[in-house]
Amino acid sequence: MTRVLAACALLCAIVFAFIPGRAAAQSGPITMRIEGPGSQLSTIAVSGLKNLGGDDDHHIGSAFVSTLRRDLDLSGYFRIIDPHAYIEDPQTSGFELGQFNFADWRSINADFVVKGSVTASDSGVKLTAYLYDVAQQRRMMGKNFTGDAGDVPRMARRFADAILEASTGQKGPFDSKLAFVSTRGGRFKEIYTQSIDGQDLFRLTGNPTINLFPSFDRSTRYVLYLSYKSMSPALYLADLNERRETRIDSPHGLVIGGTLSPDGEQIVAAIERDGVTNLYLLTRDGAEIRQLTDTSGINVSPAISPDGESLAYTSDRSGTPQIYIMSLAGGDPHRITYSGDYNTTPAFSPKGDKLAYQSRVNGRFDIWTIPVGGGDPVQVTDGNGSNEYPSWSPDGRYLAFSSTRGHNSQIYIMMVSNRKIISALTEGDGNDSCPAWSGWLGE
Repeated sequence: MTRVLAACALLCAIVFAFIPGRAAAQSGPITMRIEGPGSQLSTIAVSGLKNLGGDDDHHIGSAFVSTLRRDLDLSGYFRIIDPHAYIEDPQTSGFELGQFNFADWRSINADFVVKGSVTASDSGVKLTAYLYDVAQQRRMMGKNFTGDAGDVPRMARRFADAILEASTGQKGPFDSKLAFVSTRGGRFKEIYTQSIDGQDLFRLTGNPTINLFPSFDRSTRYVLYLSYKSMSPALYLADLNERRETRIDSPHGLVIGGTLSPDGEQIVAAIERDGVTNLYLLTRDGAEIRQLTDTSGINVSPAISPDGESLAYTSDRSGTPQIYIMSLAGGDPHRITYSGDYNTTPAFSPKGDKLAYQSRVNGRFDIWTIPVGGGDPVQVTDGNGSNEYPSWSPDGRYLAFSSTRGHNSQIYIMMVSNRKIISALTEGDGNDSCPAWSGWLGE
């Protein structure tokens, strides 16, 4: 029983449519350089959308604009100009090149401006958005979208991703989801999902117990999580499309954690028996494929590489919890971490070349990164509060993690290159932890 509790303690401590059209890019890329916290950001104005019919109360246009402003602010690349400073009225000015005065935007020191239009009818919403370079007086990029009114916030996220691609050469991460654990609304830990900008909050679980460790497959159709809702721990695979779930048990012992493979077809489960916890590869239905680890200690916190070929996990085989990597096909593991006496919750970057993990220093955890082949680790959080459960954005530029820097535990977003903590992604009563950042949503 003592080893069972030790394994659980270790585990808990680490515990629509887009249509390209005439709004195509016309010329070369915008260039920006972000060097670190306090760097000068590019200024951008996001104008209201011109109503071409059916949006007289501007509800649809406002949903697009507010979501886009939030996402661009979260990107860490832009300073959003206060709309009260805008000179132009979007309903009386044009949105096409030659239909508005760039001087109105230059006068408020805008480097870039977003303008567009919206048409709404019983058949749906048609929305056009353009990104303009104010200094060069040219259109940099544009997109056309169609869908329902409920699709408009996602249109904004996709346009934010396109702005980042035009401005940095790499698609942004906002057309994705965040899963996390929260005690909001009570003392129990439930699994929630939301958009990265905080909208579309959905409670996945609703049981008076503990639910932990959500993980997505690449398609974001499935979420795997651990729950004690049947009084003993078990994994549950939730199908978000069909609103059903499958319980994953094992004849080898108690399932106390796990993760889902990128293709959604396999599960690596941490299974405890007689005080020993080892990792097993299972099918999505829970059938055993092979045992992956075989030690007399604790092996937990599995993470599968983006190509589905490697497994990172935490093991105490050296005497203290450290990060190891092995082939998912089996074989000997390779120890990755040597600095620190408590390293856990590894997460592969989207390219599979780095791991993020948490390491305990002076009683608190901080987030570190390290190459998958080993090497010198880099501390990326600043020791403010306890910082845990790193999860990479799909573009690899950001990390989501939970932190107690604001007293309660919340989910924060960080730009990895300059270690800049941009903002909290969750808010409200209760504690939020265990973030899992999905891949990009399907077209």
